[in-house]
Amino acid sequence: MSGYYTYYSEGFFGFGPPGTFRPYTIMHFAPILLCVVCIMLAWRKRDALMSWEKEPRLRYVLAACMLSMEFGFFLWLLYVGDTSGNYLMMSKLPLHTCDMGLMVCVFMVLSRNKTLFGINFFVTLFGASLACIIPQTVLDCADPAYFRYYQYFGEHLVPIFCTVYMIIVHSMKPRYRDIWIAAASLAVMLIPSFKLNEAFPGSDYLFLKLDTSLFPENQYARAVIYMVIIIIVFHAMWLLWRFAVRKWDCFRREESAGTSLDSPILPTIDEFAEMCYNGNKETKRKLRG
Repeated sequence: MSGYYTYYSEGFFGFGPPGTFRPYTIMHFAPILLCVVCIMLAWRKRDALMSWEKEPRLRYVLAACMLSMEFGFFLWLLYVGDTSGNYLMMSKLPLHTCDMGLMVCVFMVLSRNKTLFGINFFVTLFGASLACIIPQTVLDCADPAYFRYYQYFGEHLVPIFCTVYMIIVHSMKPRYRDIWIAAASLAVMLIPSFKLNEAFPGSDYLFLKLDTSLFPENQYARAVIYMVIIIIVFHAMWLLWRFAVRKWDCFRREESAGTSLDSPILPTIDEFAEMCYNGNKETKRKLRG
């Protein structure tokens, strides 16, 4: 968290002194491990989740959790105050990559829209994962004794879980064109970020004002470099996804070759997607009936 905080800094909803959060210790890895366990449980129970009549309610709960984490941050800011740049709240508007990913994720889990999933796949899995790897850049003044610790990891890990959940349970897949849709969405966010960074000293939207010698100080030149890096990273993510799909299909063929005619055969990714799609249609038919 950049800047200095005033008013109610004591207690659970306050904050600690700089250095309270200790990265790469149990307090760092515990919430990440919890997210991994939840993903593993979703994988083990995927068949039951696919056919569960109340599965939509679970997605509503996940969406509500994400919204509560996002709005909880701003309520928390109103409580502790933020004087960075002498502007209350104006340097903390939801115009960061993870804010965008979270809001897209909310609508994605509610609508199961493929385009929203594609945007979320690249933006959230990149931005939120990076935020969980190096949280000390933002979470310096909070540990498990403070609300901000839970809000921060919840805001980043729940969208990650939701993205993987939609892959596992609803067999949603990123498309190559989603790379460019996600990159274009981030490019659109640059427009208000430029203006706000200039209008309000202390603002650092999209990290265009990040204090580092790795990039030029000019935020416009830095934005161009950021976009090039993002497009490269998104392509790397796409290649890793395709590699994983091919490995699964190879594993499926090897399993099929070594089984009898009466043994179950693992589906390919496309066959698995078709099974999920037909299963969802059948569930809807039963609910209507």
